Order: sequence, then structure tokens, then C-alpha cells
Amino acid sequence: MSDRTRTKPRVTRGGVLLTLAAVLAGALSLYAAALFKDSGTAWSLTYEAASTSGAPGTAEVRYAHDVGMNPGSERQVEKVGGTRLPWHETTVVDGGEEAWVEVRPAGNGTASCRILLDGEREVASGRSPGPGKPAVCRVTTSDTQGEWPERP
Repeated sequence: MSDRTRTKPRVTRGGVLLTLAAVLAGALSLYAAALFKDSGTAWSLTYEAASTSGAPGTAEVRYAHDVGMNPGSERQVEKVGGTRLPWHETTVVDGGEEAWVEVRPAGNGTASCRILLDGEREVASGRSPGPGKPAVCRVTTSDTQGEWPERP
């Protein structure tokens, strides 16, 4: 067979669409794997704030959490201004990440904070060091699934 008699491969619309669909499916698979990757653990934590003296309110509450319910989610800091105390928020934090809440009391009041694991077990607590000063709670979450060390 000579080069003159050989037929050239024909590009069809169906072939192009099939190739694009295969490339898109591969890209979506990679995206889903990255989105739902299992980095090990994620913890349900409840942040709590209370007034210990002064007005039962805050100037501001700030806390860190992960966006989404899957390990490997993006970190975000939330601000809640001028809320009544007591206050609480349940969120998810990945294993090995720092969980924290800062409660700035209104006026010359004082405040306290706690971080609870699964809404029950206290894993961090803090109090305002003086009038008008923020109460801060911080803990690094366990990166071992199902295990959280005892507080020192």
C-alpha cells in the first residue's frame, strides 16, 4: 500500500466529544480525590463563652474552624460582634490543627471560654486576665483518629 492509497484518519465530532468527556472525567476524578482526601481525622468541637463579671455581653468573639465537614477542608476565622453571653458554637477542626476561641468582653467586664470535644469533654479553658481583657482558649487537636490525650 502506497502513501497515496492509504486513507487518512478522519476526525469526527463524536470522537472529539468522546475524548473531551474522557479528559473531563479524569479531571473530575482528580478533583474529587483532592477534595475528599482523608488526612486522618476531624473533630467536632464546641466553643463556649460566658460572662464572669460585668455586662453579659461581648465586644467580639473570634474563633477558628474548617469550612466543610471533611478532613482537609479550608481554615477560616469567624468574628461575631456584640453578642449576649453565654454563647456557643459547634464546628469541625482537622486533626493536628490549632482550635481556638477569643472572647473580648464588653466594657470592663471579664469573660471565660471553654473548648469541648464532642460537646462534652473539656479540652481547653481560659479566663480574662483582667477587666476588659479577652479570654483565650487554645488547643492543638489530636491527629490520631479516635484518640485524644488527657489534659496535663
